[in-house]
Amino acid sequence: MKRIPHIKCRSKKKGAKKMPKSANEEVRTIYRPPYSVDASASVKMLKKYYDARKDGEIVDVVTLTEPYNIIGSNAFDFCHVKEITIPDTVTQLNRFAFADCKTLKKITLGKGIKKCGEDLTFRSGVQEIVWTKPIKEDVDDALSSLLYGLIREESSIFYRTDEIRLNKGRIFLNTGKAQKTFLLTYGGRSIRLPKCINKYLNMFVIQDMVYAALASGTDKTSRSLSYRLIFRMMQDFQNKASVALELYILEGSSDAKRYLQNNAAKIAKAFAECGDDVALSKFVSLGLMDAEALLYTLPVAQEKELQTSVSYLLDEMRKCGLAVPDSLSL
Repeated sequence: MKRIPHIKCRSKKKGAKKMPKSANEEVRTIYRPPYSVDASASVKMLKKYYDARKDGEIVDVVTLTEPYNIIGSNAFDFCHVKEITIPDTVTQLNRFAFADCKTLKKITLGKGIKKCGEDLTFRSGVQEIVWTKPIKEDVDDALSSLLYGLIREESSIFYRTDEIRLNKGRIFLNTGKAQKTFLLTYGGRSIRLPKCINKYLNMFVIQDMVYAALASGTDKTSRSLSYRLIFRMMQDFQNKASVALELYILEGSSDAKRYLQNNAAKIAKAFAECGDDVALSKFVSLGLMDAEALLYTLPVAQEKELQTSVSYLLDEMRKCGLAVPDSLSL
């Protein structure tokens, strides 16, 4: 049997788990190379997919053409590509299959998926998952396991400080790239889902939402109702506020808008106290802050010398007909 550096081919003789196909068929699994302190060594060992170079140029999109059956744990960590397409021969995605893929934005899954492990995109920048396997009347086990592999409980979120810093919300406003949500696409229709919810008990609701939005005949109505339900599935303020920013800016959710309006002062204060002029100015420009929130935020922004934000705040105050105190005017 020919050895391939980045592939482990296991046959029946070596004790491989028998797949429900033919008795003599090999199970081909793509794994990460042996652990190395030097990440670049791993990159070189899996050059075909990690560097994805063609004629000296880095290729952004990679389609796996080999007949793999399983994507092993950590198979693509530190991957340099932006899009990966998984073939229909793959039936299983192991835990952490796409973990630590900082540049990976889109994954298209094949129609053969039967099982997905947990934390598939842990610490990755994946923005969109494309599901191609036909969705029938009920959400099947494969799609259900995918949702469990992409969504975690809020109790798993770790904050380095008790202060409300809204780091993910600030990154989103600075880059435009979703941090706390992802897009699940099927047949040209899509729904944006949170990466963290308060309890896994709500996964039953998530599954119903996915089916209604992607496979029913009431796409627009289903998405609107889904985004309303999503806010009932989150309790952590920093997670909820960041999700609201993404659902409002990317999807135009009216429920997200209402939440941001009700918490505008608290959100703006967090951005101001972190000294993030870009995030604060972009938040102010959304026009969601009332007079009280504007007056509350302006002194903090001026103290932090956030000049762009101060300018935006003053403009919003004038629109509200508020008089700007001489001590706070530019």
